[in-house]
Amino acid sequence: MVSVFIVGGGKPKWISSLQDILKRNFAAALMGEQYFFSQSEHPELFILEMEKLCHITAPRSIVLCKEPFSAPAHIDLPPDAVGLLASSNLAAAEFLHRCGVRTITLGMSSKDTLTLSSITSDSAVLCLQRAICDLAGNTLEPVEIPLALSHQYDAFSILCACAILMLSERIDSLKQILF
Repeated sequence: MVSVFIVGGGKPKWISSLQDILKRNFAAALMGEQYFFSQSEHPELFILEMEKLCHITAPRSIVLCKEPFSAPAHIDLPPDAVGLLASSNLAAAEFLHRCGVRTITLGMSSKDTLTLSSITSDSAVLCLQRAICDLAGNTLEPVEIPLALSHQYDAFSILCACAILMLSERIDSLKQILF
């Protein structure tokens, strides 16, 4: 099972889009400060959304940092964790660097690791601009993957969902998923 920790303040619009994408493509369990949802007794993906966490020990963890992000003073992250963040989220970048975990930037600029090279109302092209390793240690080489869109999701929620799928060893399923 892969654990996704969504950390930071506020409730950006992309969170509900991301949750919708993940619920449709994973046996997922979602938990927030005031809700719990699970469609399966044995979820493949556990998603926990909290403003602040103080200790994470779960192996195969993804830490998705929202903005605004306030770095906790004392937090431990597993050494195999991967951080996902917008390149503009400097507080999260500093925090993840201090924790010594790998980071993947998501956004629409050439400096981001994962971006969309094009997007229309019914399609997008995902672009992995640098090699990364998934949670199992497999190397994913730079690639462009066409995506079919059936909903009006914003670019960041698509990038977050794609990053989670890629890190969870499901890069091959991206072409078949209808976002």
